[in-house]
Amino acid sequence: MVDNEHIKQQMIQIIESQVKESELQHLVVSFIKEKDNFHFAHLAILHYDAFEGKNAEIVRLAAAIQLLILSFDMLDDLEDLDNMEEPWMKINSSIALNAATLIYTLSHKVILSLSSPYKIQILDSFTRFSLQAMEGQHLDLENSLFSEDECIKMMKYKSGSLIALASVSGMLLAGANEEKVEAYSYQIGIAAQIENDFRDLFNPNKNDISAQKKSLGFLYLQKKCNEHALEIIEGFKSEKTVEAYFGSYKKFSNKLLNSGTVHYLNVMKQIAVNKAAKLINELPIKQDQIERLKAVLLSSKEQF
Repeated sequence: MVDNEHIKQQMIQIIESQVKESELQHLVVSFIKEKDNFHFAHLAILHYDAFEGKNAEIVRLAAAIQLLILSFDMLDDLEDLDNMEEPWMKINSSIALNAATLIYTLSHKVILSLSSPYKIQILDSFTRFSLQAMEGQHLDLENSLFSEDECIKMMKYKSGSLIALASVSGMLLAGANEEKVEAYSYQIGIAAQIENDFRDLFNPNKNDISAQKKSLGFLYLQKKCNEHALEIIEGFKSEKTVEAYFGSYKKFSNKLLNSGTVHYLNVMKQIAVNKAAKLINELPIKQDQIERLKAVLLSSKEQF
């Protein structure tokens, strides 16, 4: 059993052994110490176990994956200018950007240091899925999505690619290569992103709808299916705050419910979950491992 503390210590060990500049080393280690959850590392371990891996390097791989995810978290926050309570958002942005770039690069170097005969395949997965995630981030930052298909493609790339990176890497280290893992990882990513968007609908401090962010919810409202959707759209056009236009955030939330947006997002999420479940059921692994994958992946989408 590999717990969070074990993964954290492996990450710190990697930084301390590879980063020679003391202040930079201390800064990056301080970022790692702030982290409590290592979901992507555990995702790699989950797939490594599911395909009966026997390589002791799984902890080092898991740490490399979590370093990569940390770099993406930092870059996303610096690009979006949100999550201002994170430690890297409280320092000079140039220093934070350099630290994120270092962490990203170092995660790849760790893969090359593995003794596994599959390290080149794993490195290829790192680079391929990282590039896709960056493409997804670009689409999100552009905020120029006009259709449901375009929005789902963005979510597949931005969220699904990183889930695929962790899942596929763990599987590869175990000596397996099953295409369905990548396929259902994308669906888990789509479901997770819809779940995040759903929660943000009712978060007055982070509402993509009121900010006119081109999410699935916003695109659905633009179809103007009923008077509630029309009123929300008019509220956006007024450029007034949610409270000023609708009277209160609770009234705005009720409008969202009555517009059908919530029901639509739930349906879209369930479609992705069902696709993922079907693919997991088809994996050529033991039934108890299939059930374990479904228990973790299909009930913990909010983790990613």
